[in-house]
Amino acid sequence: MHIFFGGAHNGKREYVKRLLGEKEAEWIEAGGLEKLPHPRRGTVVLAGMESYLSKNHSVEEEAVSDVMRFVDAADRDSLVLIITDIGRGIVPVDAHERWLRDTCGRLNQRLFKKAGRITRIWYGLAEEIR
Repeated sequence: MHIFFGGAHNGKREYVKRLLGEKEAEWIEAGGLEKLPHPRRGTVVLAGMESYLSKNHSVEEEAVSDVMRFVDAADRDSLVLIITDIGRGIVPVDAHERWLRDTCGRLNQRLFKKAGRITRIWYGLAEEIR
């Protein structure tokens, strides 16, 4: 599994598209989904998890289990996750936004432990973390 992470609008999707080139990949924009699909075989790119979790979950354990089921069902060698880092900056006043920030932070810790490669994208520039 290869994770690309960084702030909003920092060029993560464009970087992954350039990296994949002509390689066939299933792109899943989770933000508009009510349920994560079963991933097909081959390269799968999952993006928009923070929006998906915000719309579809309110209990951390269920949210984390939902995403981890998807990850465990995917071909780990061909899975690409694009994660927007929402954990920096000011602590949100809104309770749901705080829940989302904290849940994403704990979920990302689990995902990062499982990842074979991790790349930070900052304004279109890539930094290999692992």
